[in-house]
Amino acid sequence: MKFFSLTGQGIESFIQYLDSLKTENPLPFPQELMVSSEYAKEIGGDARWLDALDLTDRLKTAKGLDEIVHKLGLRSAERDKGFWTWCSAYLFDKLCKSSGGRYKPGELAIWVAEPDNWKRYYRHYLASIWQVYAAHKNIEDQLVVLLKGPVNTPGELWGQIAANQKLITNPSMIGAIFHLFWDKKNNERKRGAGGIYSRRLSQVLKQFERTYDFYAMQPDDLVRLLPREFEKFKEFGI
Repeated sequence: MKFFSLTGQGIESFIQYLDSLKTENPLPFPQELMVSSEYAKEIGGDARWLDALDLTDRLKTAKGLDEIVHKLGLRSAERDKGFWTWCSAYLFDKLCKSSGGRYKPGELAIWVAEPDNWKRYYRHYLASIWQVYAAHKNIEDQLVVLLKGPVNTPGELWGQIAANQKLITNPSMIGAIFHLFWDKKNNERKRGAGGIYSRRLSQVLKQFERTYDFYAMQPDDLVRLLPREFEKFKEFGI
């Protein structure tokens, strides 16, 4: 099977399917989205590249998606709503959580990419992690702090940081978060990195961005700005 990009009709058909899963009369998956039709336009490549992704690892998946984008020669992938929505439809069975034998699709933004609305775009399982990886691949080792875990379980830290485009696009911010919340010795997030501390970090940084130019600062500088409540996470000599 080739890769496709969903048309407006295809996206609407997928949305109808997703909505139906929340009712007592779920529709069958619209197979017309997987063939060349008024619902989907062929791009090329080999969809088995998606099958090869390790969906238990968000960082590996993001890297794999970046390779796919380059193989397909997509020059404006960050704007390609149809492509990313098709990819999520193709992987729907693997990514959608279920309970009691029924799919639990959650919100539409998980499946339908919205490049014109970052506050929803960052929630898309695939497009969001690819865009962050593509922007920061030169510090790939530090992205693990945000891209740890399965693709369909983003986590609180990701939700708080990725929701703010000014934070997630700043490489110094990625560096600060990595050195703040990543346990390099045990190769895992530090205890407490999620939950209240990720929410507090987001709140504090939103306050600071009114006064400081984050893009002109180094990771060390950003970490030093944080109040005493983050003292147990701080590391210097970054």
